[in-house]
Amino acid sequence: MANESLTAGRWASTIAAAARRHAAASARFDHDVGARAGLTLSTCEANFVNLLYLHGPLSPGRLGQLAGISSSGTITGVIDRLEQAGYVRRTRSTEDRRKVTVSLNSDWLDRENAPRSKSLATVLADYDETQLALIADFLTRLADVETDATVQPRTPDGPIDQ
Repeated sequence: MANESLTAGRWASTIAAAARRHAAASARFDHDVGARAGLTLSTCEANFVNLLYLHGPLSPGRLGQLAGISSSGTITGVIDRLEQAGYVRRTRSTEDRRKVTVSLNSDWLDRENAPRSKSLATVLADYDETQLALIADFLTRLADVETDATVQPRTPDGPIDQ
Protein backbone atom coordinates (compact mmCIF):
# COMPACT_ATOMS: atom_id res chain seq x y z
CA MET A 1 0.00 0.00 0.00
CA ALA A 2 2.77 2.44 0.92
CA ASN A 3 4.56 1.56 -2.31
CA GLU A 4 1.36 2.31 -4.33
CA SER A 5 1.11 5.68 -2.59
CA LEU A 6 4.73 6.49 -3.43
CA THR A 7 4.16 5.49 -7.07
CA ALA A 8 0.97 7.57 -7.27
CA GLY A 9 2.80 10.55 -5.79
CA ARG A 10 5.60 10.25 -8.31
CA TRP A 11 3.10 10.02 -11.17
CA ALA A 12 1.17 12.98 -9.79
CA SER A 13 4.34 15.09 -9.88
CA THR A 14 5.22 13.94 -13.38
CA ILE A 15 1.69 14.56 -14.67
CA ALA A 16 1.49 17.98 -12.96
CA ALA A 17 4.81 18.98 -14.54
CA ALA A 18 3.65 17.78 -17.97
CA ALA A 19 0.38 19.73 -17.61
CA ARG A 20 2.34 22.88 -16.73
CA ARG A 21 4.69 22.36 -19.69
CA HIS A 22 1.68 21.93 -21.97
CA ALA A 23 0.03 25.10 -20.59
CA ALA A 24 3.25 27.09 -21.08
CA ALA A 25 3.81 25.75 -24.61
CA SER A 26 0.18 26.39 -25.51
CA ALA A 27 0.42 29.96 -24.21
CA ARG A 28 3.59 30.50 -26.28
CA PHE A 29 1.85 29.18 -29.41
CA ASP A 30 -1.19 31.40 -28.75
CA HIS A 31 1.13 34.39 -28.20
CA ASP A 32 2.84 33.73 -31.54
CA VAL A 33 -0.51 33.52 -33.36
CA GLY A 34 -1.60 36.74 -31.67
CA ALA A 35 1.63 38.49 -32.57
CA ARG A 36 1.11 37.63 -36.24
CA ALA A 37 -2.35 39.23 -35.95
CA GLY A 38 -0.92 42.32 -34.24
CA LEU A 39 -2.24 41.42 -30.79
CA THR A 40 -0.35 40.58 -27.62
CA LEU A 41 -2.84 37.93 -26.54
CA SER A 42 -3.65 38.28 -22.85
CA THR A 43 -4.84 35.45 -20.65
CA CYS A 44 -8.31 36.99 -20.69
CA GLU A 45 -8.39 37.15 -24.48
CA ALA A 46 -7.13 33.58 -24.78
CA ASN A 47 -9.81 32.51 -22.31
CA PHE A 48 -12.54 34.14 -24.44
CA VAL A 49 -11.25 32.30 -27.53
CA ASN A 50 -11.17 28.98 -25.67
CA LEU A 51 -14.69 29.53 -24.30
CA LEU A 52 -15.96 30.19 -27.83
CA TYR A 53 -14.27 26.97 -29.01
CA LEU A 54 -16.02 25.08 -26.21
CA HIS A 55 -19.48 26.67 -26.35
CA GLY A 56 -19.86 28.07 -29.85
CA PRO A 57 -21.27 31.55 -30.51
CA LEU A 58 -22.23 33.43 -27.33
CA SER A 59 -23.64 36.77 -26.32
CA PRO A 60 -21.04 39.12 -24.83
CA GLY A 61 -22.78 38.87 -21.44
CA ARG A 62 -22.68 35.07 -21.42
CA LEU A 63 -19.07 35.08 -22.57
CA GLY A 64 -18.17 37.41 -19.70
CA GLN A 65 -20.15 35.28 -17.25
CA LEU A 66 -18.31 32.10 -18.28
CA ALA A 67 -14.98 33.97 -18.02
CA GLY A 68 -15.86 35.32 -14.57
CA ILE A 69 -15.89 38.96 -15.71
CA SER A 70 -18.77 41.21 -14.71
CA SER A 71 -17.62 44.56 -16.13
CA SER A 72 -19.33 45.18 -19.47
CA GLY A 73 -16.55 47.64 -20.35
CA THR A 74 -13.90 44.95 -19.90
CA ILE A 75 -15.92 42.43 -21.90
CA THR A 76 -16.42 44.92 -24.74
CA GLY A 77 -12.73 45.85 -24.74
CA VAL A 78 -11.63 42.22 -24.96
CA ILE A 79 -14.08 41.50 -27.78
CA ASP A 80 -12.99 44.70 -29.60
CA ARG A 81 -9.33 43.62 -29.49
CA LEU A 82 -10.14 40.05 -30.61
CA GLU A 83 -12.33 41.33 -33.44
CA GLN A 84 -9.69 43.82 -34.64
CA ALA A 85 -7.07 41.04 -34.67
CA GLY A 86 -9.34 38.71 -36.66
CA TYR A 87 -10.10 36.12 -33.97
CA VAL A 88 -13.85 36.78 -33.66
CA ARG A 89 -16.83 38.32 -35.41
CA ARG A 90 -19.81 40.14 -33.96
CA THR A 91 -23.18 39.44 -35.52
CA ARG A 92 -26.30 41.49 -34.79
CA SER A 93 -29.66 39.74 -34.52
CA THR A 94 -31.98 40.46 -37.43
CA GLU A 95 -34.99 40.45 -35.08
CA ASP A 96 -33.50 42.65 -32.36
CA ARG A 97 -30.52 44.81 -33.36
CA ARG A 98 -29.61 45.26 -29.68
CA LYS A 99 -28.67 41.56 -29.46
CA VAL A 100 -25.14 40.64 -30.48
CA THR A 101 -23.54 37.22 -30.86
CA VAL A 102 -19.77 36.72 -30.78
CA SER A 103 -18.36 33.83 -32.82
CA LEU A 104 -14.93 32.60 -33.81
CA ASN A 105 -13.46 33.45 -37.19
CA SER A 106 -13.05 29.72 -37.84
CA ASP A 107 -11.40 29.94 -41.26
CA TRP A 108 -8.62 32.17 -39.97
CA LEU A 109 -8.18 30.19 -36.72
CA ASP A 110 -8.11 26.84 -38.55
CA ARG A 111 -5.27 28.14 -40.73
CA GLU A 112 -3.36 29.53 -37.74
CA ASN A 113 -3.89 26.37 -35.67
CA ALA A 114 -3.00 23.92 -38.46
CA PRO A 115 0.48 23.17 -37.04
CA ARG A 116 -1.02 22.48 -33.60
CA SER A 117 -3.75 20.25 -35.07
CA LYS A 118 -1.26 18.29 -37.18
CA SER A 119 1.04 17.72 -34.19
CA LEU A 120 -1.86 16.57 -32.03
CA ALA A 121 -3.01 14.11 -34.69
CA THR A 122 0.54 12.70 -34.89
CA VAL A 123 0.69 12.20 -31.11
CA LEU A 124 -2.81 10.67 -30.94
CA ALA A 125 -1.96 8.19 -33.72
CA ASP A 126 0.35 6.39 -31.25
CA TYR A 127 -2.60 5.36 -29.02
CA ASP A 128 -5.42 2.84 -29.45
CA GLU A 129 -9.12 3.55 -28.78
CA THR A 130 -8.96 2.34 -25.17
CA GLN A 131 -5.95 4.52 -24.40
CA LEU A 132 -7.54 7.53 -26.10
CA ALA A 133 -10.71 7.07 -24.04
CA LEU A 134 -8.60 6.96 -20.86
CA ILE A 135 -6.68 10.10 -21.88
CA ALA A 136 -9.91 11.93 -22.72
CA ASP A 137 -11.44 10.89 -19.39
CA PHE A 138 -8.36 12.00 -17.47
CA LEU A 139 -8.19 15.41 -19.17
CA THR A 140 -11.94 15.96 -18.70
CA ARG A 141 -11.71 15.11 -15.01
CA LEU A 142 -8.61 17.31 -14.63
CA ALA A 143 -10.45 20.24 -16.22
CA ASP A 144 -13.42 19.60 -13.89
CA VAL A 145 -11.13 19.71 -10.84
CA GLU A 146 -9.62 23.01 -12.00
CA THR A 147 -13.08 24.44 -12.71
CA ASP A 148 -14.33 23.40 -9.27
CA ALA A 149 -11.26 24.95 -7.63
CA THR A 150 -11.88 28.31 -9.31
CA VAL A 151 -15.50 28.60 -8.18
CA GLN A 152 -14.96 27.49 -4.58
CA PRO A 153 -15.24 30.44 -2.16
CA ARG A 154 -11.83 31.41 -0.74
CA THR A 155 -10.27 33.62 1.88
CA PRO A 156 -6.60 34.71 1.94
CA ASP A 157 -5.98 31.66 4.15
CA GLY A 158 -7.55 29.16 1.74
CA PRO A 159 -10.90 27.63 0.75
CA ILE A 160 -13.99 28.23 2.85
CA ASP A 161 -15.45 24.94 4.04
CA GLN A 162 -19.11 24.69 3.16
